Amino acid sequence: MRDEDRVGVALIGVGSWSGVIANAVQRSRKLRMVTCYTRSPEKRETFSKKYGCDQEKNFEDVLKRDDVEGILLTTPNSIHAEHALLAAQNGKHVFVDKPIANTLADGEKMVEACEKAGAVLLVGHDMRRLSGFRKIKELLDAGAIGNPVMVESNFSARLGFELTPDKWRWTGDDSGCPAGALMTMGVHHADTLQYYFGPVKNVFAFFSKLYTAADVEDVTMTTFQFESGVLGYLGSTYSSPRANWVRVYGTDGHLFCNLSLPNVPFDEYLRIWSVVDQYTLLQRFDKSKDKPETIPLSIGDPILEEVDEFASCIRSGKKPETDGRGALAALALIRAAIDSARTGRPVDLKM
Repeated sequence: MRDEDRVGVALIGVGSWSGVIANAVQRSRKLRMVTCYTRSPEKRETFSKKYGCDQEKNFEDVLKRDDVEGILLTTPNSIHAEHALLAAQNGKHVFVDKPIANTLADGEKMVEACEKAGAVLLVGHDMRRLSGFRKIKELLDAGAIGNPVMVESNFSARLGFELTPDKWRWTGDDSGCPAGALMTMGVHHADTLQYYFGPVKNVFAFFSKLYTAADVEDVTMTTFQFESGVLGYLGSTYSSPRANWVRVYGTDGHLFCNLSLPNVPFDEYLRIWSVVDQYTLLQRFDKSKDKPETIPLSIGDPILEEVDEFASCIRSGKKPETDGRGALAALALIRAAIDSARTGRPVDLKM
């Protein structure tokens, strides 16, 4: 594709994950990085030089550019809605990293604004795109373990020990990162499990604050029931070594997908995501066999896949796989867990 035919994008918010997204844009043949904006002039300058793009002194100047068709938001959760609404109102398409927002009210505003403007809204729930988790969906649809019964999952890391008061995830209210690890990491599986089994009916959760200094819970345990009757569990902590796995139980067997990601410094960990499938093991345990079968997996590039889909949807007008409505369902599970943990009662979901 000629450079001038690629979708011009601007990245807003130069934090840790922004480099993962920007590197994927560099690998893409469908997008080109036009400009960037973040509040820090030093960070803007560094990003601009690294990725060979322009930089703007404010978000409004980004929105004025005719060569910017899409906005890539890697900003704090609490300002996703502000930026997304301005983008949509100015005729720009929106890619926003998960979660869609901290609150359902903000998420709804984003979805409605993009729908009204005819703008693409793609939410970065990339976990379902990993080859092992994709394969689980394929095997479930093929009846490889009979009828599904229950699913367990966990997404954890020691990120809580790295939090300091100057970081926005330090606080556990809606201005920061409510539910801590569950909103940061667990929300990925909140999306993936509903991708497998459909809507969640009700939720019950326990949260604890045990070891980290930040003003947010660092251990979360959430159980839920899907409308189909399948039961689920999602664990997520800020205070234990990296874990990222899903185990699905069926009447004829079960599937276990594990990402054995190394406990390396966070900057090094971020560089893994273009080859994350290399760290994945998927096994099927069949009722008629004594030993598990290791399922072969392809090696993909999930972050590239999602930014390429963003570009394709802009050009075609199609709805993205991880759209705003699906992201609201994932967020609803997290918000229900927050309510349950605070009240000590189960919460019914009514989407």
